[in-house]
Amino acid sequence: MNPKAPVAIAKALSGLNVVLDHKYYFDWLNERVIAPAARALGRGLWHKADEGLIDGLMVNGSARLVGMLASVTRRLQSGYIYHYAFAMIIGLMAMISYFVLVYK
Repeated sequence: MNPKAPVAIAKALSGLNVVLDHKYYFDWLNERVIAPAARALGRGLWHKADEGLIDGLMVNGSARLVGMLASVTRRLQSGYIYHYAFAMIIGLMAMISYFVLVYK
């Protein structure tokens, strides 16, 4: 076997040798393109979806809604039993009227 053959083959296929040494540049592609894009996507989803939608609208928004409903309900409550009895009688009359009119 000729001892100069490996050197000649390495020179002839130097481009292929570089590509194979760099593992088809997958590490470079991952470090420079895919990982930064994934981090940017994660940051965007964290700020917009998690902080804005989940924390802002669903958690804090539902707490604000409950607070508003509680402030309205607080004004309706007087503490007098006859007010609650009157409201129950009106509700029962409305329900009975509905069933009488709809299911003749």
